[in-house]
Amino acid sequence: MRSIYLDHQATTPMDPAVMEAMQTSYVEYFANPASPHAAGVRASREVERARSAVARFLGGARSEIYFTSGATEANNIAIKGVAGRYPGGHIVTTATEHKSVLDTCAYLHEAGYSVTVLPVDAEGRINAEQVAGTLRDDTVLVSVMLANNEIGTIQPIAEIGRVTRQAGVPLHCDATQGVGSLAVDVTELGVDLLTFSGHKIYGPKGIGALYISNWLTDMAPLTPLMHGGGQERGMRAGTLNTAAIIGLGTAVTLVEDRREEEAHRLERLRSAFLVELATSSRVPFRLNSGIGPGFLPHALNLSLGGVDAQELLLRLGNLALSTGSACNSSAQEPSHVLQAIGLLPEHIRGSIRLSFGRFTEESDAIDAARYLAAAVLPGMAMDQGEVSGAGSAGAD
Repeated sequence: MRSIYLDHQATTPMDPAVMEAMQTSYVEYFANPASPHAAGVRASREVERARSAVARFLGGARSEIYFTSGATEANNIAIKGVAGRYPGGHIVTTATEHKSVLDTCAYLHEAGYSVTVLPVDAEGRINAEQVAGTLRDDTVLVSVMLANNEIGTIQPIAEIGRVTRQAGVPLHCDATQGVGSLAVDVTELGVDLLTFSGHKIYGPKGIGALYISNWLTDMAPLTPLMHGGGQERGMRAGTLNTAAIIGLGTAVTLVEDRREEEAHRLERLRSAFLVELATSSRVPFRLNSGIGPGFLPHALNLSLGGVDAQELLLRLGNLALSTGSACNSSAQEPSHVLQAIGLLPEHIRGSIRLSFGRFTEESDAIDAARYLAAAVLPGMAMDQGEVSGAGSAGAD
């Protein structure tokens, strides 16, 4: 059986155009972009070209874009950087955030900050009224992700942004899972800080971007995590990864050109997979993620009846998918996201996450459903209480 990759929420394969741009950079723009000689200036120009591309992609200014090693570092800089200006302040976030946000907030709580973690509904969503109800005089930051990395839920960031702007509280948004499928404009969303990684949008690993509004830095500079050569206007010390930055600039340009068409195609692939799984193989399953408006078009999280997902993956050597957040899969702990939306332990135990991508074909989606059925059915105890088919979105 051929191998099929359906784990695009964990990472995406690099687009050939990105790879070509990076290969060129290794030869032509290898110099340190901070060096004053001609070769350094040429490299610096390419870095700034990429910075401009990211700024256009987000609807921000070039001076508001900072390059990092990825979204995890960018989230740490954003949250700790703002919190560092207000020792002991109050931070608001949600129960389904990525661990790089939740663990950072937990660290700050141990350091004496007050942290409110908002519960989510059965679809994994919060609302602006919840945020408004938690704001206090000492609230220094609100952090809410754009779209969830396990169940694809899109948060109402623009509505939340109106609340935080009115209160004068900075809003941080981890947009890592959303920027590849959703049009993102920082002004329309009302965010003051936004983060994402290159490897989730067919760019290279080891590169990310941090948007910080000029309004925020004009008030007071953020506290940097690292000190050194003063790169990235003092926000992130260290020699710039020129090739990866150029790759990121190419990746965001490709997303801009293809986003809407690609989103519709991915929705069709997801539908083809679900139809095959529901009608041909008769595998009982329930959807833990939504498949309509308000959810990412390529993401799918489902629970298989009577199945241990960890054991299932061992039987699916030719099918690349995961059992929740790939960033946390080595911990062998129940997904905090699925727990937060109220799933029963047996549904969490049988949950898998798969996601379609730019290079996925319809035949891949259909064959993947068949491979999955073949791996599940031999050892599965068919529980008639399980929901069969694709019409059971949300938690019980």
